[in-house]
Amino acid sequence: MNSSGILNFTMPSTGSFLVEIIIWLVKISSSIALGIVLFTVILKLITLPFDYMSRASMRKNSLKMEEMRPELEKLQKQYADNKELYNQKMLALYKKNGYSMFGACLPTILTLVIFIVALNAFTDYSKYQNKMDFYQMSKAYNNVIYSGLETDDIYITRNEKGELVINDQGLYDALGTNDSITIGNIIVENNSANSYITVKTVNGYIEYKRYYVKTGENEEWKSICYSLIEDEDAKNNYANLIKNEENNNLVNLKGQTYVEASQEDGTLSFDEFINDIQSIMSAKKYREVKTSFLWIKNIWVTDSPTKHPVESSWSAFKTTHSYKGDVISSTEYKNLIKHLDKETSEPNGYFILVILTAGISLLTQIVMGKTQKAQMELQTVDGQGAQTQKIMKWMMPAMMAIFAFMYTSAFSIYIILSSTISLLTTFAINAIVDAKFKKESANKKTEVIRGRVYVAKEEVKEEPKKKVEEATGDFLSGTADGKKHIRGRIK
Repeated sequence: MNSSGILNFTMPSTGSFLVEIIIWLVKISSSIALGIVLFTVILKLITLPFDYMSRASMRKNSLKMEEMRPELEKLQKQYADNKELYNQKMLALYKKNGYSMFGACLPTILTLVIFIVALNAFTDYSKYQNKMDFYQMSKAYNNVIYSGLETDDIYITRNEKGELVINDQGLYDALGTNDSITIGNIIVENNSANSYITVKTVNGYIEYKRYYVKTGENEEWKSICYSLIEDEDAKNNYANLIKNEENNNLVNLKGQTYVEASQEDGTLSFDEFINDIQSIMSAKKYREVKTSFLWIKNIWVTDSPTKHPVESSWSAFKTTHSYKGDVISSTEYKNLIKHLDKETSEPNGYFILVILTAGISLLTQIVMGKTQKAQMELQTVDGQGAQTQKIMKWMMPAMMAIFAFMYTSAFSIYIILSSTISLLTTFAINAIVDAKFKKESANKKTEVIRGRVYVAKEEVKEEPKKKVEEATGDFLSGTADGKKHIRGRIK
């Protein structure tokens, strides 16, 4: 085994404070899926004031448009062949009735900006979390190698990432002119002919090599190589060296030590045995990370029966997760996922989130179509807006289904939950605006005439006049005492 036994996945950076917030939410909710739900709800609460302003303005405009419908329909018939003149008359009518075409624009733009910023943060978090999952797997994989050396907290230590940190210069200086020395349990050798030092421990199975270049009196340290100790006489004792959870106590899935496994398979090398232990620990770490959600096995992969929770090849992994940065070989990736047979073959989902994403989008379009029916029918002389609305009714769900299929299940969860909350708030906002508009319309029936308030009342129907005139005692009417008058004289 050489340095290829170490996978060089670097620890990913968060990239932004919003990603830090999402990470914190995931930690307090103890689940990635619940953290996404919590993030979505908080984001909707932040944007709620802007949503209210925008949707309330749109609803109020729709109600005003319905009030203007008779006049606008009349204008549509009158100027059917003159769109420009219709638009002029329509704008004049808008102004007269207080209809604002741009009242909902600013809140909508602000909401859209917040949505884009949050969506970018969510995408960055998806990439971060996916990289972190595989970084943790590679860390568990590498620890099997790192555990092959004992630490002494002076010359051999571990950093916060669990990586070995060896004080090469200190050990080299301790060697002095000697070819080999022992410091406690550490054995150090200097191969001056090939310019490298070798470090191993009494109870270890790994040999560490560090190459150097002499520049005058100083040493410039170069590449690192890890390999198994090639001691034929000691191979039967490998099973007794450095027993801990990081290397599964050096037993395979059958619970066999190297000696037992090699007796079963006479061609099994210790190099192959250690690689198998590394794969076991990698798979164990993957299953510790809760990436599942309901029926979905891995939320960083599309909810689709054609996709698997773990990609079976390094090229497919990079394509699926848009992975850039660390470069490992296909063989190394195969070793990393060797004991994830089930995860590389079973379906990740069943298109349920894809269908739900399209369905909630269709429902949203239906609600918007009913809410803005008057605008769509009356804003153009030929009612072209209504045709556009019909096209959008089916186009938007189709687009959202494509997005749900292209992106992760986590993205679909976010979109479905966000759209559902928006839909519910739309119903609530419409109810509030409708009640307020109805009250305002009732108040408009009270008009000020000549400085006095006139309240319109229901007109009393006038009774039909009787055919037989009654005496009124009025001489001017000519009916006093029931006698007729002619030219002021009694007939």
